[in-house]
Amino acid sequence: MRQGCNLTGRILLMFGLAAGLCASNGPHAVGASFEVPPLCDPANDTHHVGKLIWLDLETTDLKAAKSFYRGLFGWDYRDYHADGVDYTVALMNGHAVAGMVRRRIVNDAERPSAWLPFFSVGNVNATSDQALQANAQARSLPEDLPLRGRQARLADPEGAVFALLSSSSGDPPDDPNPRPIGAWGWPSRLARDPAQEAVFYQHLLNYAVLGSPMDKDFESIELTSGENLRADVRPLPARVAAVHPRWIAFVRVFSTADTTRMAIKLGAHVLVDRTHEARGAIRALLDRAVRSFRRRNPVVD
Repeated sequence: MRQGCNLTGRILLMFGLAAGLCASNGPHAVGASFEVPPLCDPANDTHHVGKLIWLDLETTDLKAAKSFYRGLFGWDYRDYHADGVDYTVALMNGHAVAGMVRRRIVNDAERPSAWLPFFSVGNVNATSDQALQANAQARSLPEDLPLRGRQARLADPEGAVFALLSSSSGDPPDDPNPRPIGAWGWPSRLARDPAQEAVFYQHLLNYAVLGSPMDKDFESIELTSGENLRADVRPLPARVAAVHPRWIAFVRVFSTADTTRMAIKLGAHVLVDRTHEARGAIRALLDRAVRSFRRRNPVVD
């Protein structure tokens, strides 16, 4: 059976993009130049092309974002600052689970916060060129980050933003099944045209594709490599205008209901209520407005 597909009875909470996957316990002294910690410590030479290996929250209100996720998941933080950049690594039980970076407000359209998913590739430049030839748009040129590796940011044909990363310290190992509480699951791409987006990522990240919108019981198109489910593509939720094409991911919790109530108390807004899906997992879609935090009037992008 494909690893990661048997989720009957597991409870997952779905956010408007999730966090990273690899432990890192390296030193956190800030030097003259800005450095993020390596993805894996100790390093390895393994790369899983197409795997979600890290996510950064890009937010205009880093303090509010840290408060929200500390209250929801009990995250601790390690802060970095250099060259005018504020970057935070979120830790759970001493292991890195996410990154957060302060983003300047350029205009109101760019005010909402967003999680940026990083997918593993072998050659960032070649994969970026391939994406651009398939109607993606470059959001940043390929660049090298000390200790982290080479990366680039792009927007796919529907405008959903994602990143490519060739980690200089290797990729984290595939998670066990079942994954532990607090672990992040595979990401989902909410799409206007799931078939079109599935083909884009299939060619870009060497996925095999399972499922089709023409299937009688269509729920999602699964993107796999080897025996692992790496991602899926599903239609945008019906009648929810606030949800636009984007990547989201899941985190396993003890109780979706309890965690949802806590998220709402901390300022989240429920866009899609809990539903029972074919695999038996209970999911809820929440969106956290961590830009210019307003407790009395949360803003949803």
